[in-house]
Amino acid sequence: MTTSIYSHVAKWIKKISIVHEKLDDNSICPYAKKAKWHIVQSSDLDVDPDLIKKQVCIFVVPDSISKTKLNNYCKKLKKLYPDYIWLPDHKKANTKIAGYSTGNGKYNLILAQKRKDLLLARNTLKQKTSYYEKWTKKYQKQIFSY
Repeated sequence: MTTSIYSHVAKWIKKISIVHEKLDDNSICPYAKKAKWHIVQSSDLDVDPDLIKKQVCIFVVPDSISKTKLNNYCKKLKKLYPDYIWLPDHKKANTKIAGYSTGNGKYNLILAQKRKDLLLARNTLKQKTSYYEKWTKKYQKQIFSY
């Protein structure tokens, strides 16, 4: 992995950790700031859950992969490894929450984390905040499908 990939991902995580008044004093990803993460660079779509060593593993996959192929691959991973949530972040995906960009915008990524941990965090957000009210129904359906 190059330092430029690491640097870009670190800046992106910092960006999605910023609290916004428009999000009812939440950030794009309320748990990103405290999460322990690492990056694994893949030469192909060959993601291996044995490589997940921290709370979040960010797999960098080839730039040539289409958004559709990346999304479908993450759904395939869900079936193969249901103990994890596999979230695609395609460099050309234009995803937003309340007008704030959620994606990294430069690399094709797959974010992997333990399903039970993420579902617990989501449940906490649903019960204690208005965080998900800022998401469109379409975006909720898309993200929760993984």
